[in-house]
Amino acid sequence: MKKFDENKEALKQIGREAIAESRRLGLPLSAQDLKNEAEDQAKQEHNKHVSAA
Repeated sequence: MKKFDENKEALKQIGREAIAESRRLGLPLSAQDLKNEAEDQAKQEHNKHVSAA
């Protein structure tokens, strides 16, 4: 199960990098990419606030 979680995180990181590269190149992002990015940012913000407390 640990390996699965590591692979899942690695795939998420690849996705983040792909979105960043698409933005850098000026390519359009799909609605699903934008939705996933917003959810990812919300989770990261939540984790920052929880760990800071």
